[in-house]
Amino acid sequence: MGLTAGVVSSSASSSSAAGVSSATSLLSPIGLGVGSVFVAAALILLLAYYDVIDASDAHDDRTRTMLGTAIAPLLVAFIAIVAYSTLGFLG
Repeated sequence: MGLTAGVVSSSASSSSAAGVSSATSLLSPIGLGVGSVFVAAALILLLAYYDVIDASDAHDDRTRTMLGTAIAPLLVAFIAIVAYSTLGFLG
């Protein structure tokens, strides 16, 4: 009975340690690689489309407004990512 209790307590402590390590890995910073690539690619595509729409003769004001609304938050996110990366590089 003592051997079984030791195995159970050992497995319980190892599972709780695994839970703690997974929780800390969820909270630790992993970088902005995937998100920044998505933001940059989406911003480039939308800005290129905005430029094409702006240069065409048959452009719609509603389309330009929609693109401006989509570009604004991506531009803010891109500036924040660049600022965060710059501060991480300098500090």
